[in-house]
Amino acid sequence: MKIREFSIDVLVLGGGLAGTNAAMGAADMGADVIVVEKGSNIDRSGDIGGGVDHFLAYLNTGPEWDTEDSFLDYVDKVGRGTTHLSYLESLYCAELQPAIERMAKIGNPLTQPDGTFYRTASMGQPGPYFINFNGKLLKPKLGAAVRQSGCKVFNRIMTVDLLTKEGRVVGAMGFQNRTGDVFVFNAKTTIIATGNTNRLYENPRLNPFNTWLCPYNTGDGQMMSFNAGAALTNMEYMRMTVLPKGFSAPGFNALVGMGGRFMNSLGDYYMEENHPLGNKAPRYDVVFNTLYEVRNGRGPVYIDCRHLKEEDMAHLKTTLGYDKDTLPDYFEQRGEDLAKEPVEVMVSEGMQAGPTEVTGSGVKIDGEGAATIDGLFACGDSADHNRCVHGAITGGYKAGKSAAISALNERFADAPSKATISEMADRFLAPLYRETGYPYEQIEGTIRKIMAEHVGPMRTEMGLKSGLKKLERLEPSLDEIKVEDKHDLMRANETRNLMSVGKIMINAALYRTESRNKPYHYRLDYPETNDEEWCGLVVVRKNGDNVNCSFEPVVYKSN
Repeated sequence: MKIREFSIDVLVLGGGLAGTNAAMGAADMGADVIVVEKGSNIDRSGDIGGGVDHFLAYLNTGPEWDTEDSFLDYVDKVGRGTTHLSYLESLYCAELQPAIERMAKIGNPLTQPDGTFYRTASMGQPGPYFINFNGKLLKPKLGAAVRQSGCKVFNRIMTVDLLTKEGRVVGAMGFQNRTGDVFVFNAKTTIIATGNTNRLYENPRLNPFNTWLCPYNTGDGQMMSFNAGAALTNMEYMRMTVLPKGFSAPGFNALVGMGGRFMNSLGDYYMEENHPLGNKAPRYDVVFNTLYEVRNGRGPVYIDCRHLKEEDMAHLKTTLGYDKDTLPDYFEQRGEDLAKEPVEVMVSEGMQAGPTEVTGSGVKIDGEGAATIDGLFACGDSADHNRCVHGAITGGYKAGKSAAISALNERFADAPSKATISEMADRFLAPLYRETGYPYEQIEGTIRKIMAEHVGPMRTEMGLKSGLKKLERLEPSLDEIKVEDKHDLMRANETRNLMSVGKIMINAALYRTESRNKPYHYRLDYPETNDEEWCGLVVVRKNGDNVNCSFEPVVYKSN
């Protein structure tokens, strides 16, 4: 297999929404940029590859809720103890208006055809922060903009290791998942934009690739960063949502934002009975109460939209197709009409992701998007302060600018020796050359079962420790995976990352002896939220072969 080497100012790992915006941010600052994407094309990669229908924003239109201060108060309320507000001021607030203008410039404005914003409220918001828009072609337009800015794009490359020298990240290496060629990128700065971690928990639809978010996001960037010495935070939180029964498609915000009501099998509108914000409560509260209804025998549960006005129903049905074309088709094939009957919903699989729409989980960054080791930046769902569509667009661009400023003041480090490259390549190519071994599916399926049984939405110390012990017993089997082609070689390396993310989640969940954002971190043995001792971030770092946890307080004005 060939070894191909490249040198570049800024290396962006991941070509999803955050990565493409990071690439544009770096290019606009005058840096030479390479984007490395694991999928086949940045035009349709990442969580919103099929489209998107909402963008969260305050617009300063006059009402008190529509301001930066009210937005930050909202973040404080729904995400207390999970984010530094000053970082969001820099990563999101300062970048918001330029981001809205940039969306229009690339040809996918957030406005309706008449030039107005169509806004809805959900998830605990004090007002309609979500802008409904047609993002069906957003990724192709972003892909074109990235190429027009002069960035080079390498598709079908799985990056498996960051390159470091004297405590600084100086690039990355990986392999092309069709040819097997090894790629070495020598970079002045590197940006992690590889998304969150999916395929980590058992899927209620029994297909690990039928996931709410992109199933090819498997914690690659988090684990490369962690192994290189960077800190991670908010890793104890598992994220879930409520989806149409049997079909993993976005739609929660569209259904709730237009006025959908959650109903149990007795006909009770349980969110309206159990939360002051009713159906517009934060997502984690909706998931918690939905799980409670099902566990207490009042399932199945439904979303009821029969009361919507005709024009609102028409908007809803159109919007559902922006996120995933096939969701309206699915309803039609099942003979279900939102206007005529409640539609059954279910709680999704779990994943590693931020506990709210405004707080993340992953690589620890500061207000510039910089990680805790020199030369490394992160954005989007792979970072701890930068997620969802609005965070990926704003924070991605910010990270790109910051990385470019740093890169243009750096010199290239010496490239790794041929012997070092060969040694690293032998390690991640090994499953392809074993004569016998296990299929990756067998080990990956076992990881998911352990995570679902021990690290789910109800946790105890004994259960978490038991799950960790099982993963540790399973871990040596990773070195016995055997694959037949380069595509499955990629899957084998994803399986290794899933194992590592699972262990980190357990360690962080054991360390945080309280509950926060239930059920995303719900300790039955510590069921209450304890702001006196735990209002802050659990920070995890690599310590030899172990995970070291520490606590970083977060101070709010309202403390």
